[in-house]
Amino acid sequence: MSDSPPGSPRPCADLEARLGHRFSDPHLLVRALTHRSAARELGLGAEVTNERLEFLGDAVIQLIVSDLLVAGHRHAPEGDLSRWRSRLVCQASLAEAATALGLGDDLHLGEGEARSGGREKGSLLCAVYEAVVGALYLDGGMEAARALVHRHLAAGAADPEGLAAGWDAKGRLQEVTQGRYRLLPRYEVVEASGPDHAPHFRVAVWLGERHLGDGEGGSKKAAEQAAAARALEALEQG
Repeated sequence: MSDSPPGSPRPCADLEARLGHRFSDPHLLVRALTHRSAARELGLGAEVTNERLEFLGDAVIQLIVSDLLVAGHRHAPEGDLSRWRSRLVCQASLAEAATALGLGDDLHLGEGEARSGGREKGSLLCAVYEAVVGALYLDGGMEAARALVHRHLAAGAADPEGLAAGWDAKGRLQEVTQGRYRLLPRYEVVEASGPDHAPHFRVAVWLGERHLGDGEGGSKKAAEQAAAARALEALEQG
């Protein structure tokens, strides 16, 4: 249980609301958000960081996704199941889930890591998502962890080949930016127009403060793909 005095504010109440889970021990969630750079600056040991929860959460996510795939694709061979799981439980996928939850803003980072863009680094976002899942598992059991993982990965598990088909430009851009800059691209809808039966979207893609390009399409996803393709061209040109 939490050691906070009665009536004191919960340290991560806003995030608890986003997760849909009220922690019996809210300090588990605080630990899930604490990067080693923050602990080091405070002179604290590794036991207060999210690294052990990250290790646990990775195993929990693997199990939940494996269960989704086995239940949803009863005749798929082991090789396909392994390939699909690798695509679903990868750094880019989990970092995207962390971004959807706004975990980057909640990360406790050291000053140097924060200045270097740590809140947008794919590796850190992936790690904090795994740690949060680990904390949910310890606090609320498998059902609490499963509810969050299903929210972000169930759709991809239901149509893993469709997920792979949609990876193309956006997936390549994520791989390039993570490998080269350790940052995730960010997509922003600049304009949405047209009638309901024929909408039109314009989307901008950013890498940190750098605008990489725009894309247009009849859906948000199509516009994002077009923007990612432009961004890849821009990065190839330097």
